[in-house]
Amino acid sequence: MKTVYYGRISTTEGQTSASQYEDAKKHGVDAKHVHIGEGVSGYHVAPMDRTEWKRVIDKLSDGGVLYIRWTDRISRRYDELSRVMNELMQMGVKVVCTLNGMEFDGTATDATKKAIRDSLLAFMAAQGEADYLNRKEMQKRGIEVAKAAGDGRYKGRAKATDPAVVVAWRTENGASIKLTAEHFDISPATVKRYCAA
Repeated sequence: MKTVYYGRISTTEGQTSASQYEDAKKHGVDAKHVHIGEGVSGYHVAPMDRTEWKRVIDKLSDGGVLYIRWTDRISRRYDELSRVMNELMQMGVKVVCTLNGMEFDGTATDATKKAIRDSLLAFMAAQGEADYLNRKEMQKRGIEVAKAAGDGRYKGRAKATDPAVVVAWRTENGASIKLTAEHFDISPATVKRYCAA
């Protein structure tokens, strides 16, 4: 039976995929079947828009076992996670959450077992989105409090790259926004913002 591990980290600033590679190894997944999306949002980027997720789906198209740390590695959006997990169940995939050993078996045939599985999945998907939105709200409140204090605590996020360097490089090389973003490892939106300033 095919065994695949999927992981994701939202940012490469302060986060590392090392623990997920270690988790995969601990669960006996061969390194060539470990797929970690790095710098990929679980809320803003749909699974099918992720290179590593596409590889996972290709490998599991006719069933197998998918190890994940937690369901939010697939998506933090309720509708999206529900849809993807339903697709995995239809493909006959068993999804194992390594955080707590929960298993969601796509090969289940008993109606009661499927109902319990699907109910748990729905709850976890809702909780994942609620957790993400709550964290964003708390971050926003914290920033507002720090700004209002006026004591210099809030400085904003450090710029990944000097905007002048990005604009100069793009001009010198006649590069597209996409190529510039890839060169500096920043988003196309950041390049556009720097060039518009």
